[in-house]
Amino acid sequence: MNTVSNQPSSEVENLLLKHTDSGYLKATIRGPLMLDYSNDSYPFTEFPDGIKVEVYETNGDTTKKTTITADYAVIFSESDLVDLKGNVKIVGTDGSTFFGDQLYWDQKSRWIFTDQPFRTDLTNKSETSGDILDSNEKLTKALVRNSSDLYYIKPEDE
Repeated sequence: MNTVSNQPSSEVENLLLKHTDSGYLKATIRGPLMLDYSNDSYPFTEFPDGIKVEVYETNGDTTKKTTITADYAVIFSESDLVDLKGNVKIVGTDGSTFFGDQLYWDQKSRWIFTDQPFRTDLTNKSETSGDILDSNEKLTKALVRNSSDLYYIKPEDE
């Protein structure tokens, strides 16, 4: 039964969700409050008080972690689109860090985008900022509008 409602079908306080596959921890999701609108005509899950997601990549004996935090999040069930808002921070497996006020993540396409100012700090002390980001989730195919870049060049004697 699909309805349009201003009320969630369920609420979870102090959520800790662990996703495993073949005995390996793949992700954890934490949030002080999760609201489930799965009975809505366009189902979604809301984290009105913030979210923290940790995604684990295991390769042999090595496990790397990406951490995503935001003040607010909505996950749209049918489209697999995630909308992160407020103090969005993503720390990648290599230590590079994204900062922004909003970020959309298309889980099906593995694509991220924002039309809000953002900054990315890279592990080599370089930095990229801009007004628009349209990229694959690994940031290897990125389009940045109105970009400002700061590159750290290591002196030869270091």
